[in-house]
Amino acid sequence: MKHALLLAGICCFLIAAMPHTFASGEDKVGQAIAASQAWMAQIDAGKYDESYDAGCGAMHDKVPQDRWTLVLKSIRGLYGPVVSRTQVSHVYKPDGYEGSEGEFMVVTYESSFKKLGPATETIVLKWEDGKWLGAGYNANPKSSADASSVPSPVISSEVHTDANVTPPTPKSQNP
Repeated sequence: MKHALLLAGICCFLIAAMPHTFASGEDKVGQAIAASQAWMAQIDAGKYDESYDAGCGAMHDKVPQDRWTLVLKSIRGLYGPVVSRTQVSHVYKPDGYEGSEGEFMVVTYESSFKKLGPATETIVLKWEDGKWLGAGYNANPKSSADASSVPSPVISSEVHTDANVTPPTPKSQNP
């Protein structure tokens, strides 16, 4: 009888703790999505220095602030303002990402820019100091062949860390 009561007590405890465990995972994803949107809002507003400051230590180790700002100004100047943006995926990377250790979240958006048209934006976040911080940003035009398909969550290693990043030429704009 004692064993049955003990087992019942353990089961009740586990059932009571289960929703909290699931909520914590969902909260972390929600926090990552919110962090990616806040970080992109800084980039969209041309606040490149602030977006750099909101980045994680690994990003700061790989990319100097002046390079970050130069590349973002170049790319976003060519692409123009964002016309639309829809999140299409998020991939949790608990064991590191592209040679960096730690927990990462890769969030992919289907976007459109005024001067570029359809594009894929990828935000890489790192869990650091109890919150998600920016680790990388990439925006690539979609080819006409895949403009209607959902982009793959596979990310190129060029998350503005390559010194030779050259933004593609945007499509011509009709007056």
